[in-house]
Amino acid sequence: MSNNPLICRICQNGANNHPFVCKEMMFGYRDAFNYYECSKCGCVQIDEVPANLPKYYPPNYYSFQSDGALKKVLKGSWAEYSHSGRSWIGGLLAVFMGKHQGVESVSRVKAARDAAILDVGCGSGDLLKLLHGLGFTNLTGADPFIQAEIRYPNGIVVLKKHLTEISQTYDLIMLHHSFEHMTNPVEIIAQAKRLLKPGGTLVIRVPIAASYAWKHYKADWVQLDPPRHIFLPSVKSIQILAERAGLRFGQVVHESNEFQFWGSEQYLQDIPLMDPRSVAPLWKQALARRKMLAYRKRAEELNAKGEGDSACFHLHNDC
Repeated sequence: MSNNPLICRICQNGANNHPFVCKEMMFGYRDAFNYYECSKCGCVQIDEVPANLPKYYPPNYYSFQSDGALKKVLKGSWAEYSHSGRSWIGGLLAVFMGKHQGVESVSRVKAARDAAILDVGCGSGDLLKLLHGLGFTNLTGADPFIQAEIRYPNGIVVLKKHLTEISQTYDLIMLHHSFEHMTNPVEIIAQAKRLLKPGGTLVIRVPIAASYAWKHYKADWVQLDPPRHIFLPSVKSIQILAERAGLRFGQVVHESNEFQFWGSEQYLQDIPLMDPRSVAPLWKQALARRKMLAYRKRAEELNAKGEGDSACFHLHNDC
């Protein structure tokens, strides 16, 4: 651990924090990192962000991958089914993968097709492309880590910018599993509030500490994902952030799936996510269908009790 006090990035608590060590296991580096759990708000976070963080985002990191033509068509069908219930192909895919949770989160907001939407930390803008296919027309992304600004022929723009560099306001701002990769959650929420129109909504989808999977697997919990995940908030953590920013804490949808089980069980066996022995490929999960369905059923039970290890938060700007 560093010589600095362990100060929670969210609630600023500096006492009775609980340190532990976990390893990078997505790519099998097995480098050890110091994390701690805040005793006040339950947020789990890294002690020090490593100076060589880019090492842990190699070219085969999933958000950098592009889809082939067939995969794009299948994803479009999956998105259509998740949004409207139409598309038998999408329905078939949902049997194996569940609905597309990013699309579902937008559907819950009931945004108009011409609503101004900003996706923060969107990579090359895959979700924005799916939303365009569903009829949404005013779509912008922001990601400071892409190589250059992207302008698609269909009108989607992905800005190479931090939130602090953006001035346009939006009806809907989204952070889909990007929030936990950011170093200053208080500042990010404050900037999102600045960019939200009155009546606008901030949607945050993020892994959740204080969940069953965290309590059960601890340092082997697959969603810890050190050192890429700088922090993993609890529900209480998000409530604190919303109140501090002047946003109304709205609907919480727990949306964990079977990954929390099979991924964590692999780590218990010292099997990295990208290892040849991993069941990460969908065809391997299909072969283990009975076990995966049992894991999914257990995940659904945890979601219903508010104990899933991933959740979607809706925060509203009422002023």
